[in-house]
Amino acid sequence: MQKFVSILACILCQLSVAYAQKCLAIFGVTEEVIEKPIEDARFTLYFNDSIQVPYTVISIDKQSNTYQFEFDYRPGKYTLRAEKEGYTDAQKDFTVTSKRNTLLGLGTLWMKKSKTRQLKEAVVRATHIKMVTRGDTVVYDAAAFDLAEGSMLDALVAQLPGAELKDGQIKVNGKFIESLMVNGEDFFAGNPKVALENLPAYTVKNIKVYDRAANDDYLKAKVNGKKIDGADEHMVMDVILKKAYSNGWLGNVEGGYGLPSDRYLGKAFGMGYSGKMRLAAFANLNNIKDTQTGSSSGQWGGGWAQDGELDVKMGGLDYLYSHDRAKVFGNVTLTHEEPEVEYKGSNVNYFNSGDIFERSHSLRNDRKLHLISAHQFQYSAEHAYFELKPSIDYLKNNYTSISHRAQFSENPEEQYRVQSLDSLFSPNGMASSNFARHLLTRIGNDQDGKSDWIIANLAANSTISFPSTQDNIEIALTGNYRRDTNRYFNSFNRVYGNSSPNVGKGDNLFQKSDYVSKTYGMNADIGYTWNYRPYQSGAGHYALIKPEVQYDFHRYDQVNTLLHLHEEFANGANGSMMVPPSAISPEQLVVDLNNTYASNLTQNKISPLVSFAYLYVPSASSSKSFNADLTLREDIMHERLDYDKAQLDTLLSRTISKFTPTIKLRYKDNGQKVRTEVETNYSFTKNVPSIYNQLGTINDSDPTNIYVNNPGLEKPRTHSVNARYARFHNQRHNNVVLYASYGRTDNAIAQARLYNRATGVSTWMPKNINGNWNTYESVQYNMPFGKNEAFQFQTVTTASYVHSVDYASESETLERSEVNNLTLGEQLALSYRVGKHSFGIRGSLSWLNSRSAREGYDNISAFDITAGANATLNLPMNWQITTDLNLYNRSGYSDHTLNTTNWVWNASLAKTLLKGNLTFRLNAVDILKQISNVQHTVNAQGRTETWVNSQPRYVMLHVVYRFNVMPKKKKS
Repeated sequence: MQKFVSILACILCQLSVAYAQKCLAIFGVTEEVIEKPIEDARFTLYFNDSIQVPYTVISIDKQSNTYQFEFDYRPGKYTLRAEKEGYTDAQKDFTVTSKRNTLLGLGTLWMKKSKTRQLKEAVVRATHIKMVTRGDTVVYDAAAFDLAEGSMLDALVAQLPGAELKDGQIKVNGKFIESLMVNGEDFFAGNPKVALENLPAYTVKNIKVYDRAANDDYLKAKVNGKKIDGADEHMVMDVILKKAYSNGWLGNVEGGYGLPSDRYLGKAFGMGYSGKMRLAAFANLNNIKDTQTGSSSGQWGGGWAQDGELDVKMGGLDYLYSHDRAKVFGNVTLTHEEPEVEYKGSNVNYFNSGDIFERSHSLRNDRKLHLISAHQFQYSAEHAYFELKPSIDYLKNNYTSISHRAQFSENPEEQYRVQSLDSLFSPNGMASSNFARHLLTRIGNDQDGKSDWIIANLAANSTISFPSTQDNIEIALTGNYRRDTNRYFNSFNRVYGNSSPNVGKGDNLFQKSDYVSKTYGMNADIGYTWNYRPYQSGAGHYALIKPEVQYDFHRYDQVNTLLHLHEEFANGANGSMMVPPSAISPEQLVVDLNNTYASNLTQNKISPLVSFAYLYVPSASSSKSFNADLTLREDIMHERLDYDKAQLDTLLSRTISKFTPTIKLRYKDNGQKVRTEVETNYSFTKNVPSIYNQLGTINDSDPTNIYVNNPGLEKPRTHSVNARYARFHNQRHNNVVLYASYGRTDNAIAQARLYNRATGVSTWMPKNINGNWNTYESVQYNMPFGKNEAFQFQTVTTASYVHSVDYASESETLERSEVNNLTLGEQLALSYRVGKHSFGIRGSLSWLNSRSAREGYDNISAFDITAGANATLNLPMNWQITTDLNLYNRSGYSDHTLNTTNWVWNASLAKTLLKGNLTFRLNAVDILKQISNVQHTVNAQGRTETWVNSQPRYVMLHVVYRFNVMPKKKKS
């Protein structure tokens, strides 16, 4: 703490300079309905409501709608009034209180037309510009895009210059969109994946993309709209609806049935909305892995990735209500999920004495009931902001899983994936299978279980601004509770093969586990922000200092009771049959003393930190700015562990600390023609090994993997640095983004593996190791060209290098294993739009080059190639044809069954009726039946190639009906 006080005092002394004797007011003037800048308005400035104050116009930027007026410093209350013939007057009240805060961002003055008359409808034809840039905000005019009748918002977003829409994730100019908003309001907040299938495109006026400020941002210091602290970006896409659609009802229903395997889909959605509220309800039932949720945006959105197949039934409610300064919103979602996930794996485990080859096959079925409820209340006063956020998350799951594994001394040659396991686990397979010759162990595992969790959180945050200094104080309080349970029966069978000295022998293990964990937590945070923001007519130097203190309390209670029965047999042929968990008799089981325990861990942590931020602006009207941020944080934590296990009943306590600095530098130039961003970040983190390592206990509940704690671990230290350069041309709409990063970890905690070839048992112990580092680089370029920018070209080039170091050995002496992985990638895409039709081609190449100096290592040179084409044709009579064809080629992998070439073809035929409200659509997915999902990883301990089951091909007929009811206009 003394360090922080000393540093703070030094910086305060440096900033003790003569304060400005002038003030600068920065503001904009906009028409309220159409949101266009108003020119040639007259302005008057008053002191204490009556005394007119002379001012000097420093600059007027019509493109960014920014006015800058200079006037003499005098503390007190001021009123800025705007007038123009044909508009109602607008005014903004503000206060000048401190000489160190005389740069005044007043926001926007909104003016209304003073008179409106109902005129007969007229057809107006105008030229619409697709995209304009206003400061840091990109604005797209929806009327400038040619869409087919009945098009939804996703069709509009797909045409936006610089935008990418893939799997519900939106990216604009290389930046991911974290949230999609409607009229500036959240819906189902917190889910970055947004689907855009239900909001009709004709309801959209324009779309804005910008860096979303925090809810209390209006209380925090800015300089001409620029953040002093250079806070992290939170990019959002804000869909602004036409005024005619600001009140009414919106809804849709959809049904679908497909073959083979009785594929089905049913969805219903309804929403009522007005200027102050939105209320939405939805239901979604299907077995085609559609996990979208309806929201008060009028869209189906969100969803989550799920391996395998999925049968899901879900429904929910989403609401928002705002009145004056208060706003409340939230959502409730109830889901019933039945995923079925199958994995087939091919592994190579590296050892200097000879690699171990492994095949695995698992199948898991779950039945989940999941309730999520999250709500938020916000109140924005003139000088204070408050929010309250309660939430609850409950999940209950019944699951079954079965897995087969085998380890070999030589790589088995298979005709198809996991052929060796099918052979070895067949009746009499141990005696007759050709794969038994090089077999070390064959392991089967069958488990039935029930698990659940409940998570409850309550958070309260407040920001208070002091008018006299424009400093602010932030206070946050959070409380949380979590309970997890997992109860299961497990049946384990192991047989040793011909390559093992224990050939013919084996064992069975039957287990019953009962695990309960409870967590209680509380957090308190208080910080004070001191602002230095005087008006400077020339180059401007601005700063803020934020000292802060955080306190965290957590208590973790765990109880694990494990019963078991262990049986050994000498004749593998007699004991090789799996016993299902349902056949286990609990009364025959006894307590496994080595894996039954109770623990109570209490943590108290206090974290003093201080943040320094500096902003340099060449002049008050300059588009350029430079940010520098430094954060210094010290975590001091006291831990107390009460642990009871068999012969061990101990009480441990310790006090630990770690220092974490971060540095961020950013340069921005929001020029009229070109916008430039340059940013670099550095962070240093020091992690503390878990206190459980000090126990020196052993966990052997899994007979094939024994885990040993290590009391002698040192703290890992990680250095991370990254840099980003981006250039956007506002008129040509092209952009280039360069990114590079580097990370290094000293004293990394590796799970050192000691392998017993005779038994197939791995003993794991955490050990410190040095030498792990990685780097990543990418270059992205987007360019529209042709008449009306009909063509869009994109290229992305990537390179990564990972130096992975780990321990693996078959002897008591640990041996380092080092592997270098170089991955190079290139992606190309070209799209073309003519009228309401669109066409596209794309391709990508990824090359993995894996090298190691260790003896016996088989170097890898593998290629993943994809190529594809897509087309959307909007034909007369409201017919639409959509199709895409993709090639996936893999070569160079050690398991030849993973070297494949697959063609994936999807197609859709749709007919729209009733002015786009009724749609019949026939979808064909994976027409050629060649979808394959394969994942590949390489590190210092081995390489893994995994196949995961995916949605099988099907054909489905959909019927979709959409409605939009608006209130009738009152007769004048």
